[in-house]
Amino acid sequence: MTTTPATRPVKVDDLIRARDGQYLVLRVRENGGLLKARHVATGKTWHLVPRNGVWTRL
Repeated sequence: MTTTPATRPVKVDDLIRARDGQYLVLRVRENGGLLKARHVATGKTWHLVPRNGVWTRL
């Protein structure tokens, strides 16, 4: 599975891939530097931040 680059602009309802799976974006804050997203497999909500070019849970 390839990850969605953290440099790509995202918006609400986008499906992105992080290191630990796919997430559905619920909210975009800090000009795209902080996302609130729901993990597709577990249904848990996390904040994601860009680290080393990919989205990572906070």
